Amino acid sequence: MSIKERLSGLLRRKVLLALLAPLLILLLLAAAIGIDYWRFCGKIYPGVYVNGISLGGLSLEEAEARLKAELWSREELKLSGVEGKEMTLSLAELGISWDREATMALIRGAGTGRQGYGGRLLRLWSRSSLHLEGILKVEEAKLNQFLSHLARQVAKEPRNARFIVQGAEVAIEEEKDGQYLPVGLLRRRLLEAVAGGQEEVKLPLAQKKAGLTAADLAGYGVDKVMVSFSTQVSSAIPNRVHNIALGAAAINGTLLAPGEIFSFERIVGEPTREKGYREAPVIVGGRLVPGLGGGLCQVSSTLYNAALLANLKIVERYNHSLTIGYLPVGRDASISIGSADLKFKNSRKHHLLIGAELKDGRLTVRFFGPPMEERVELVTTDLVRVDPPVHYEKSPNLPPGEKELVEKGKAGYYVKTWRIVYRGGQEVSRELLSHDYYRPVPTLYRVGSGGS
Repeated sequence: MSIKERLSGLLRRKVLLALLAPLLILLLLAAAIGIDYWRFCGKIYPGVYVNGISLGGLSLEEAEARLKAELWSREELKLSGVEGKEMTLSLAELGISWDREATMALIRGAGTGRQGYGGRLLRLWSRSSLHLEGILKVEEAKLNQFLSHLARQVAKEPRNARFIVQGAEVAIEEEKDGQYLPVGLLRRRLLEAVAGGQEEVKLPLAQKKAGLTAADLAGYGVDKVMVSFSTQVSSAIPNRVHNIALGAAAINGTLLAPGEIFSFERIVGEPTREKGYREAPVIVGGRLVPGLGGGLCQVSSTLYNAALLANLKIVERYNHSLTIGYLPVGRDASISIGSADLKFKNSRKHHLLIGAELKDGRLTVRFFGPPMEERVELVTTDLVRVDPPVHYEKSPNLPPGEKELVEKGKAGYYVKTWRIVYRGGQEVSRELLSHDYYRPVPTLYRVGSGGS
């Protein structure tokens, strides 16, 4: 055989081999796929996991049985950190359960030996696994009800730092942070715990900071008495004394920012039995009658005078219809919920702290703040006395012409009240505060009619 013929034969064999090699590879690949396909016929492919549980090589029935045993059997979940205790939660009460049908459908979609082989080849090529998450059913109304109830149970409102005023001394009570439950975060943790087969979930609590700290208060400079004013409290009516003590306690420790308006009605509120107030004489229609909270007007009147001496702007004030015994005319401040209030504005450039106490028969109101540069004087002018009229009523129980005093009258007055401010010994302002009228109380006699 010639060299030419040998070369030609060699070339034909190379061409044939070149043509047969890919075909041989395809045949081998097809054989491998076929073996793999029939090997897992009706079974889940290796590398398939549901919530971390391996299901590879199992039939769908076997996979469902394994999930029942290892994932779906848990019916309770522990919740720790609820007021230092541990709660056991029923998944049924939470409204959380497994959607078994949907989860099995998800597994079937991942491929067995009769379907989904494209995904199997991709995983073989990349040497990766398929991790599936089982599907949960959530009854939102039930779960939200539980979360809302728990949020209310564990919530704690922060407590701001506050001043404690005892007489002429001021102390600061430290703030206390509160807490609240991030409901969305707990919801997510509960679902993740059920899905992950965890036995316990820690309650996620978030801190709620106080808005006012002790450091804030320390910077206000209200630890010294700026002005003080007192009135004498009669001990003749114990209920009235009791009400005055309650009213003083209600305004004690009130902090006023610059520009803030104090309202007696807002701070003290309506006197009710629930608050501890008792019946004592109040002025209604020019007469003294029993009423809840009788005596509070002495608190408002004492506070009014202290506010005047602190040179604060008076926003609202009313005088009594009758004169009162514990203050000069023109210097009182009547209050009646819904109709008459005492309001004044902190017209100074710094915070003010109000202190009030009833001690040893004296009601004292103090304003705490930096020392005043000015001095205030309160003056009454144009005082006009109105003599009480005399009234008579017949009485068949007295001899004819005989007269008996029933009630001694009280004089009425017209009066003007001024506030004069001095600075460095010089008068810098003179303000007409009020022009008041106090009606007289008639003197009443009973005259005998002798039965006629």
